[in-house]
Amino acid sequence: MKFISSVVTQAAKDFWKRAGRNGVFPCDISGAVNLVLPIDIICLSELSLKKIQLWLTTRKVFIDLEIDDRLLHGFILISRGCGFIFINGTDTEEERRYTIAHEASHFLLDYKFPRELAVRKLGESILEVMDGYREPTLEERIDGALTSVTIKPYTHLLEKTGDGTFDCLNIQHSENEADALALELLAPSATVIKDTNPNKTKISFYDFKNQCYHILRSKYLIPDSIAEAYSSKLAYVAKGAPSLVSRLGF
Repeated sequence: MKFISSVVTQAAKDFWKRAGRNGVFPCDISGAVNLVLPIDIICLSELSLKKIQLWLTTRKVFIDLEIDDRLLHGFILISRGCGFIFINGTDTEEERRYTIAHEASHFLLDYKFPRELAVRKLGESILEVMDGYREPTLEERIDGALTSVTIKPYTHLLEKTGDGTFDCLNIQHSENEADALALELLAPSATVIKDTNPNKTKISFYDFKNQCYHILRSKYLIPDSIAEAYSSKLAYVAKGAPSLVSRLGF
């Protein structure tokens, strides 16, 4: 399927297979994350880095986030195989659901999958390095380089420039991949396309996009701006680029 990564679609299928999806939408993403992943979901009103730091400190978890305070939709904190997803309690239900899916996608793509790959390539002992218990040996450094396996401890990917854009291509790529998996978890592309045009009737690019947008909003509870972008993407997948006639509104 064009524009949809096979890695993303397979990751979503594997996740829901473990969670036991029942085919009902909107899906219970919070319950599924709690069931499948070693993660606790924490809801704080007007979420900010300062509030997260305070929440951790009062529970005698002393971690310096080392980044400037700001308001957030969500934040994931991972250490030694498990972690917390913090969400903003003042966001709408749609936004909170998307945040949970997005942060869980970071856990899978940026943490769980690289750890599993490292263990397959280098053995269980490499987790001592990835969890920060010790420095890698020279042999482990060489093996990691030769097999293109990242063995560094996981770090957050939050830093942005002053205008809110990402200051590193690696971070931007990670965010894009997390967005793609979040959408596949909440609204699987193949299912949404089938819902949009179940009888496979002849339909224009823009009619498909508009119908898809309304289905994403009403059935899958995707936030407005995200549904707008995702419906365009799925229209390209299902219909290809809009024709000149469609562009002219006919």
